[in-house]
This record gives sequence, structure tokens and C-alpha cells, in this order.
Amino acid sequence: MIKTPAIVIWTLKYGDSSLIANCYTKSDGLKGYILNGVLKPKKAGINKALFQPFSLINIVSNHRKKERLNYIKEVSINKTLYSIHTSILKITITLFLSEVLKSVLQEEGSENENLYDFLETMTLWLDSNEPNPNFHIKFLIELTRYMGFYPNKSNINYDNFDLLTGCFTIQNNSKYLLSMEDLKSFKQILGMNFDEIELLKWNNSIRNSLLNQIIKYYSLHLQRFKTPKSLSVLHEIFK
Repeated sequence: MIKTPAIVIWTLKYGDSSLIANCYTKSDGLKGYILNGVLKPKKAGINKALFQPFSLINIVSNHRKKERLNYIKEVSINKTLYSIHTSILKITITLFLSEVLKSVLQEEGSENENLYDFLETMTLWLDSNEPNPNFHIKFLIELTRYMGFYPNKSNINYDNFDLLTGCFTIQNNSKYLLSMEDLKSFKQILGMNFDEIELLKWNNSIRNSLLNQIIKYYSLHLQRFKTPKSLSVLHEIFK
């Protein structure tokens, strides 16, 4: 048995009374779990409320390497969250990010503690701050550090950014260049930390345009990436 902190990424109803939960664990990366009967009324044992997206939990599990779905023997709260699962805006953000992570994370059977620490830090930041309409854009940019295609900032003063190469460039003959307006927004947020993004005075049009380009950036660099279905909801809620 292994005891490890974990972050709930997404869940799927299985049958009439069970859930399949994918969690990013600190010990072994992404792992899938079957929660038999957890949806039954008055079910003793595992509490289904602990498996909302981005919940921070501790689990004790078998983590059998040859089985895709593992069993959880024990589960408890790791760090208490106060607003992520009650604020409509934060729920919308976490559902969108959950869908992104479902698309980009793969069960590799190995740990990436840096990625785990990033996800935990971002969860706690979102929980403890007011909903910010630019959070998810900054999150997606920073997530690329752990996916292997973080933008190369060595020539950030150049006049173009090529989504295909991930580099700032003086060349203007690529069909994947950011527009001048998107480039300006991209440079702004790229140079900020999370505590500074509230200084951005973007309207909805600027925000949505840049987010669409970041989604395209993911699509160009990850073959398995699928555009989140919740993207349109996110566009609407921050009008």
C-alpha cells in the first residue's frame, strides 16, 4: 500500500452507483481509481464529496502497476478548500482546467513532484483569492513548463511570436504568428506572476482572443489535445 497526497483531476460515473476518479498523485503521477458504490445513499466509507475537481486529498491505495484502475483503501482531506467548490466563477474555472488536464496528462506510472507542487500551489492560490478572469490563461501558459513547450523568452522584444516553434522571431512568414493585439497581451501576461494578473485591464474580446490562441498553441504541440467543450462557457461567464 502507498500513502500519497493527490489532486482530483476528473471523475466519471460508472454504472449506477460507482465513480472512476483520475487523480494526480505526488508519488506516482496520474492514477485512475474505481470507487465502488460511492454514490449509494448512506454509503459508509469513502465520501464522494472528497472527489470534486481540484480537491486536495490524501489516499492510501494499492497502486498496482499492471492495472489501469486501482482501489482506494482510505481517503482524507489533505488541505481544506473554502471557495473553489462554492463560487460559481471558480467552479467554472476548475471545470475548464479539469478538462484541459484530462486531455494533456497521461498515466505514465512515474512521479513528477514539480508538476504536483504546481497544481497544488495553483489550487490554493485560486481558493484564497478573488476570482480573476485571467487566471486560467496564466495557468495554461505556466503549465507548458511541465509539458515541455514553455515559450522561449530569449528574444521577447522581437515583433512576432510563432505558435509552432514557441519562439519570438523577426520572421513574419509563418501562418502561426500571433496578431499584434494578441502579441501585446501575450507579452504582458508572460512577464507577470499570479499576484500581478489583476493589474491587467483587458476586455472580454482581448481575453477570449488570447485564450483561443493559447488553445491553438496546445493543439500544435500536443497531438492528443482536444479543445475543451467548456471553452464557450468560460467565454460567456467572464463577459
